[in-house]
Amino acid sequence: MLTDHHSCVFFSSEDQRWDLCMPSIRAAERAGIRWRHVAQEPASPPHRTAAFPPDALIDAAQLGMCDVPISVNAIIARLRLLAEETVRAGHAGLLLLIDMTWLLNTPSGIAHHGEFEAALHELTETSHLHALCLYHLPIFPAALMLDAMRTHPYVQSAEGPRRNPHFLPPAAFLSSDPTDKLRCWLTSLGPGAEYFIEALASQEGARRPTELEGSAAGTLFSLLPEGRASRRGAGFDPLASLSEAPASRRRWKIRCLGNLRIYREDGTPVRWNVVNGATIKTKTLFAYLLHCGSKGASAEEIADLLWPDAESTAQSLNRLYHTIHCLRMALSPDLSSSRDSPFVISNDHRYYLALPEGTWVDIPIFEQFSRRGEKLLRENRLEESLTCHLAAEKLYTGPLFADIPVEYAENMERDWCWSRRYWLEEIYVKMLSTMATIFRQQGNIERALSYAERVLVIDPCFELAHQELMRAFHAIGRRDALERQYKLCCGALKRYEERAPSANTRVLFQRLVS
Repeated sequence: MLTDHHSCVFFSSEDQRWDLCMPSIRAAERAGIRWRHVAQEPASPPHRTAAFPPDALIDAAQLGMCDVPISVNAIIARLRLLAEETVRAGHAGLLLLIDMTWLLNTPSGIAHHGEFEAALHELTETSHLHALCLYHLPIFPAALMLDAMRTHPYVQSAEGPRRNPHFLPPAAFLSSDPTDKLRCWLTSLGPGAEYFIEALASQEGARRPTELEGSAAGTLFSLLPEGRASRRGAGFDPLASLSEAPASRRRWKIRCLGNLRIYREDGTPVRWNVVNGATIKTKTLFAYLLHCGSKGASAEEIADLLWPDAESTAQSLNRLYHTIHCLRMALSPDLSSSRDSPFVISNDHRYYLALPEGTWVDIPIFEQFSRRGEKLLRENRLEESLTCHLAAEKLYTGPLFADIPVEYAENMERDWCWSRRYWLEEIYVKMLSTMATIFRQQGNIERALSYAERVLVIDPCFELAHQELMRAFHAIGRRDALERQYKLCCGALKRYEERAPSANTRVLFQRLVS
């Protein structure tokens, strides 16, 4: 009998994948439960099963997992329908082995990973569906793996399902209050944990609503969790009302690469022009406070950034107070007074962002996929490296805060954006060049040429891309194109950097034409 309605499988190879899945498959077959494998492409059949059912594979696209953007509700609705149809066909239930690589198709899949797993867990508790979520360890960054651990009550091992002590019920996992998570973990300790829970409630009651939390030293995009009033009272229930947490406390999605975009928990974008005000300055204020993290920023510091030519400090501060009002109303349009904003708070003459706990920001995950792809490439694991790089590529939709005007982004007195923007672009350019190399090594010359050319659109002097183009032209016997590319390389370097090609480029050219 299957007892693990929702569990995860962490695997590093195809053999390991099926070794870990087979106990659940056999248990499902004994219980009259049909099993099927959800993936984007056929996987090697389980080598220890007598027969791989001909209709066992379900294309992930049929379930909406390849939509751009994805809709968690739509995917869950299709999974529910699939389970109901399976039961009507005479089976006791449905076991789905879901290859979670589908998440990497689109930024919305990566961003809504936790929401999908939480919704899937709720579905397995209210239907005849059992789910094994399969994670190919080499390609998933640690941040996604942590969410996988927190959203599955069981983890599959060689001995069968193991109860996961790090699991959080969906309401606690999605809550923006870290206290909710801690309360659940303390409760899971069992009898004798009441003391810790009551102590936690007492601590919450003593905390000021505006108390600042977070790391002592603010770094770029270190988010300040919002405070929360105590829930302590008569008949205190440590797990009560989690599902009733206001939507405003759920996790947001923030896209910093390209134009600045903020999406609330329901997917609706933040509108910057809710009240009359300068939209660009409102967005710049948000971006700057996001950069400042738990350090926050003084009113004078912000005013100097946004109005450096103001006639007086008083004038710039008056403008700032209006912009603060505009930002607060943009983030919380239903407020009767912007002073009640839970997301932009002031303390000791400084301003801070207090975003929902667990808010997703694209930059860290972009960096993690890029680093993982480089590591896999050094290990000569080309396909896995390419998967990571493709995921990172989808996240990079443009330069950091592309719609923040130059006069703010390139402020010389406080370099809060420009250096970071340039550094992220360097990662992106190098990544495109690496992908060109992988495609060429796989024999896909057309895509290799395309990616190398994209590099040179951004940086005409990036020699590795010129080298890759020369190798690709050589591979298809285009000596004329190879020679032309070398001349283009020489011309770009002379024009923009006043230098000749490096020794590596010259030696490569001579070797390819000889």
